Amino acid sequence: MVDSANIINTSYIFPATFFVSQKKLINVLIRGTMSVESSIDNDFIGIVLGYKKPTQLADNTQYNFFLFDWKSKRESFNGYRAEEGFRLSYYNGFINMQEQDRYFWGAVENPPARTLLNEKYGNSLGWVHHKKYEFTLLYTTSRLHITIDDEVILEQEGCFKAGKFGFYCMSQDLTRFENFTYQSYIDFVPFPETVCVGEKIRFNSFNLDCSEFPDFIESMNWDFGDGQSSTAINPEHTYSKADDCIDTIVKTVVIKPNPIVGLGNDTIVPACSSIILDAGNPGSDYSWSTSQISQTIELKELIQDTSIWVIVNKNGCLTADTISVSIEENIVKQQLFFPNAFTPNGDGNNDVLKAVGPTDNVSMYSLIIFNRWGQQIFETDDPNASWDGSNPMQVGVYVYKVTYRIEGNCIETKNYSGSGTVALVK
Repeated sequence: MVDSANIINTSYIFPATFFVSQKKLINVLIRGTMSVESSIDNDFIGIVLGYKKPTQLADNTQYNFFLFDWKSKRESFNGYRAEEGFRLSYYNGFINMQEQDRYFWGAVENPPARTLLNEKYGNSLGWVHHKKYEFTLLYTTSRLHITIDDEVILEQEGCFKAGKFGFYCMSQDLTRFENFTYQSYIDFVPFPETVCVGEKIRFNSFNLDCSEFPDFIESMNWDFGDGQSSTAINPEHTYSKADDCIDTIVKTVVIKPNPIVGLGNDTIVPACSSIILDAGNPGSDYSWSTSQISQTIELKELIQDTSIWVIVNKNGCLTADTISVSIEENIVKQQLFFPNAFTPNGDGNNDVLKAVGPTDNVSMYSLIIFNRWGQQIFETDDPNASWDGSNPMQVGVYVYKVTYRIEGNCIETKNYSGSGTVALVK
């Protein structure tokens, strides 16, 4: 035991084992989490309610309580089969130690010792190791309602008594029950709902035929809406006037906060740069105007103004934000250059004549070389091609003519045309 709201069963125990509170509870809403921290065994965990007996484990002792148990996998033991899923049973009789597997492992009914009230079995309904489950129990004199992770598991109507609440395991170690709390659940039913002036109405908040009044409620105060009041548990009242009454009931609602989303202020970035946007709120669902669904996105090589929005869904609550990204004028000018001399002597230095400068954005290219008599001796449309002075050529001065076009993202688009001379030196 960790404390009154947290329990860890750290050992393997085969007999049905209970950790129960000291206080009797009825008409309560109970919440907490349960999990199995071991990877061994697939046996029973669960909850007991309306618990009265036993006060200790002994042979042929009396049992009196409701048991909600949960099995991880379908298995058989000593000839009794336990299904994967949930059961709700009522125990009210003597059971000896040798009958544990019959009444707590198996699904044997033998009223009043054990009555199976409800069950829900299936291949995907067992608990999973190392997973924490949110458990909720509504336990009133007339209704029992159990949910796990907000899914309704079992619902049972009947006549339920106040009793101790507790945790249960059988043949399963390292079971953790955490953060269990309870709060009173008050509702009422007027009977009859329609009367004549001067006739009595009974306001039923507790079924005292099923259970005694819980000791954790110190008092009740009824306001009948006509200036009259009462402190009885299930009061009767007679109205002397018609159509002038106020009926009020208070319910608790949970208000979840909206996620806080901040993509930042509108910004200006250089052309062809990138920017990362973060919507925050880890674990939420995201919907970006770019069709991405991750928490962060990267906008790459921006070349025009853009506006980006995101919608964040956290626990069903939505918040949206927008950011405008403007592109700063940042045009890059590119041009090719040619040396005025080269030495094709095979020494690896300045052996060829070729364009100098970035050629990735050259979309059209023409280089023609002439000798001193105007005869064409070399031509190429490849900006990365070179002339090595072959044929071979004599030492001297040669004329070249070049035309090309530069274009691309963030590059100034321009047509170039020119000519020049280059000296071939050996």
